[in-house]
Amino acid sequence: MIPAFGFNQVRSTPLRLTFLLLTIFAMAALACLAVAFEVTRTSIDAALAAELQQTINEYRGIQDSDDLRERLAEAAAKTDPDIRILFYVPDQGTAVSNVASFPPVSGVTIVSDNSIRAKSGSVSDSYLALSARVGAGHLIVAQSREQVEEMGEIFLAVLFIGLLPALVIAGLAGLWVAKGARIKIDAIQHTLLELKSGTLSARIEGVEGRSDDLSGIGQEVNRMARAQEALVASIRQVSSDIAHDLKTPIQRVAVVLEQVMNKTTLTEGQEVLLSRAIGETERIVQTFQSLLQLAQIEGGAVRDRLHPVNLVEVSRDVVDFLEVEAEERGFALSLRVQPNVVACIKGDRHLLSQLIGNLVQNALTHVPKGGPVVVEVTGRGNETVLTVSDHGPGIPEKERGKVLQRLYRLDQSRTTEGNGLGLSLVSAISDLHGARLTLEDNMPGLTVRVTFPAMQPV
Repeated sequence: MIPAFGFNQVRSTPLRLTFLLLTIFAMAALACLAVAFEVTRTSIDAALAAELQQTINEYRGIQDSDDLRERLAEAAAKTDPDIRILFYVPDQGTAVSNVASFPPVSGVTIVSDNSIRAKSGSVSDSYLALSARVGAGHLIVAQSREQVEEMGEIFLAVLFIGLLPALVIAGLAGLWVAKGARIKIDAIQHTLLELKSGTLSARIEGVEGRSDDLSGIGQEVNRMARAQEALVASIRQVSSDIAHDLKTPIQRVAVVLEQVMNKTTLTEGQEVLLSRAIGETERIVQTFQSLLQLAQIEGGAVRDRLHPVNLVEVSRDVVDFLEVEAEERGFALSLRVQPNVVACIKGDRHLLSQLIGNLVQNALTHVPKGGPVVVEVTGRGNETVLTVSDHGPGIPEKERGKVLQRLYRLDQSRTTEGNGLGLSLVSAISDLHGARLTLEDNMPGLTVRVTFPAMQPV
């Protein structure tokens, strides 16, 4: 099953690209708004400063001090301090102003309403003030910056009403696109994992006929998988053909050797050599038989033989059959069954017996000093678990995947009986039954765990 897409997968490349592009878009939009606001504010303040300078120049043109005071007093009385402030402080005499107090300024300065005390009513939030020497005193002319304040509110409205919804819409669209890309990437990853685990029929669906880059990658993966499947099938067919073609002649050789053994007078040394030759031919025949059986299982030829089987009964039969042999070789073979376990699985009784027998024989062969060999059947949720454990040398972790390959043998096992196909057959039978096969450390020894999907007994 392809993994479900989750929006909390922050390490996902499509999501990271989406968030990166959204961040770049947001920063660019904010930068543009900030630049536009600053340019507009500077332009308005420059226009206000020019207007203030013009006003001061007009009053500077009045030469008579009394006339200047009269004109300023008249202007102050008519001017709304919420729009413009006039504040004239002569060298001698009282100030002329339309506000109670105004802070001293130098040059062009922005003054907030916190520094201004009105005679009555209120004043604007912010002023642009200009101070200059006019006649026999100092004149401060301040103009309201209400336009700048309103412009700031407009820019904030653009930010919250225009930019943020655009970011939300772009984010949702980006997440939708990222979801589609994530699904394709998960499908590709899932198919590659399937191919890696040996399911050569795995393919990526929904990519054929599409021209986007991820679909192109999916199509290439499918082509690679088809080529790999054809190559492996060809190799398996060649192996099966060789095994089939050589099995009969070698069996004939074994029959001839048996006839020579039984119908010919031989010396003691010749009998020993002939017995060894018969044993080797039998081992070769067994190897070819295992290769043929492996090809049949992997090809699914026995899939129609799967029926409800009680795994506990099969395990008990195998343990009873091998118990005497195990005891003669110094092993204590036992069966453990979890109480009330659901042991009914869909399988082939003969192949399941071979699976358990191969695992037990593997322990009897590769554990040099005897000891306990435990076959156990347990339940876990909707699964039935078969384990075979021993206290032998075990299998190094880096070798556990390799021992499931055909004819692969560990260095320390090359001097013992076997053909390197026992665990390959176990793996093939497990796959046929839809079971998971794992090799684990028993500390010391090896635990082979086969997890079957359980079914309710019929």
